[in-house]
Amino acid sequence: MKLRKSWLALLGTVVLVLFCMVLPFAWFALRDRQLDTAIWRTEPAADFLSAAGRENAVARELYVLRQQSNDSPYEQPTESATARDEVQPYLAALRSSGVLPGTFLDAADALVAQATQRLMGETENGETGYYFGAEDGRSLTMTVSRYGTLTSLNGNLGLTEGFAPAEVAAAYRTMLGLASFTDWEDAEPLGYGDPAPCYSAGAQLYLVANMDRGYFSMSVTSMAPETYAGL
Repeated sequence: MKLRKSWLALLGTVVLVLFCMVLPFAWFALRDRQLDTAIWRTEPAADFLSAAGRENAVARELYVLRQQSNDSPYEQPTESATARDEVQPYLAALRSSGVLPGTFLDAADALVAQATQRLMGETENGETGYYFGAEDGRSLTMTVSRYGTLTSLNGNLGLTEGFAPAEVAAAYRTMLGLASFTDWEDAEPLGYGDPAPCYSAGAQLYLVANMDRGYFSMSVTSMAPETYAGL
């Protein structure tokens, strides 16, 4: 009987580990299906993106979001007990995709769990922003689009070692399903710190990761080629 109980306990542990490993991938698959089947309120012009861009759910969503910017009122962030739960799939996806060093994700998990401030609110373009802050100055801010695309992540977790902006940017592209675009090019660094920006004309996306004196950031936004050329 004891042996049977030991095997049952071991089996339960294995099932739990497998569930945790599969959860991020299942969540992203569901999000991609939502993006692919979404009915856009504004139908863009037929030549709005390259053929590859039109087939990519994230590139299409962010392009349409750019066209619809400022069509929703800004909602003042409010304290939210659900913020912790809502960001967990994104933190899990960042970990499984290797976007951030493990030390950063461990610190982010700890901050989200212990944060004295947990705020969330809707931005002017309908995205949802999350903020977690601690009394010692540590902070984490996350922005998610209407259909679940992680469009930005930044903060100060009291860490700097291991964050390589160019590597983070590349892993972030892969996590978002944008690595298939072959025209990504390094852009001219702008601002302070050690920014690693890149641009894809086919996707019309500008993506950047940066570390500046302990403050890390990563973001992706839709940008027209003429706007990019003027940077």
